[in-house]
Amino acid sequence: MRFAEHIDESDLRWLYLYWLKRKAGRFPPPRDRIDPVDLRHLLPSIFIIEVDHEQERFRYRLAGSDVESLVLTKLHGRWLDEAVISPLREFFDESFCICAFQRKVHFRRNTLHLAGRPYIRYARILLPLSNDGEKIDHLLGCIKIDQRFARGNPTAVSESEITIADIATFELDAYSDGEPAPE
Repeated sequence: MRFAEHIDESDLRWLYLYWLKRKAGRFPPPRDRIDPVDLRHLLPSIFIIEVDHEQERFRYRLAGSDVESLVLTKLHGRWLDEAVISPLREFFDESFCICAFQRKVHFRRNTLHLAGRPYIRYARILLPLSNDGEKIDHLLGCIKIDQRFARGNPTAVSESEITIADIATFELDAYSDGEPAPE
């Protein structure tokens, strides 16, 4: 099974296929190959994180309105550890570290419950970006909230991840004959 087949949320699959096409001859693609005009339909759900390798910290460079609504705070320009002080922080830290320091694409579907709020079912993808092809400088993320789901029991977490090296050998031309690739 190809990695994209694990991504059952259409906008997130579209973003992954778009990211694959932006590789500029290598993985992961550089940030300047991601055009905000191409992503305009996803902007409320998009975030871009700067990776500080020395301090192992993450700074929000862009955060759409849906992302900020989820965490109930403004994120643009703020460090993760200063902006998010809640159980969400550990959840974000773990996923961001997997993507940035282990060089993995990370997809997750989960149900989240925050005190005083209804259950939130979401799907999220994290995609590494690198200006030099080696060190991950930024993370491109997108989170989609299932607005129809407001009550009920939490579901089991489902996660999928693939390393950059595996993408380069396994996934490169996976969709050339099937699903149309984003331009």
